Amino acid sequence: MRVRRLDKKHDWTFGNGFNSYANQSESIAQCVTTRLWSFTNDWFLDLDHGLPWLDKMGKAINLSELELKIKRQVLETQGVKQLTHYESNFNADERTLTIIVDYLDIYGTSHSAVYRS
Repeated sequence: MRVRRLDKKHDWTFGNGFNSYANQSESIAQCVTTRLWSFTNDWFLDLDHGLPWLDKMGKAINLSELELKIKRQVLETQGVKQLTHYESNFNADERTLTIIVDYLDIYGTSHSAVYRS
């Protein structure tokens, strides 16, 4: 798998030839992170792609239901072999959600992806 690298602002990188692309484990890690930050109904080619972040805003959160969707999103990412750890922390007072997902890719490399809202 090969994907265009993202910079610190999550924009595609250009102008560096093949160095503008991520390969193997790096590309899988980037895809997992991108999928965690994806919103449903945001990509016109696949309205089911992404997680229901906007649907959950301002409503009571069912963390176990959301956990299943997040785990499925990570496991369905091309190149992810298995989840090794999942942790979430919802702080109602600060209205923040932190999710940490550890996983193993098809190359045998362990990764950690973090989502913070």
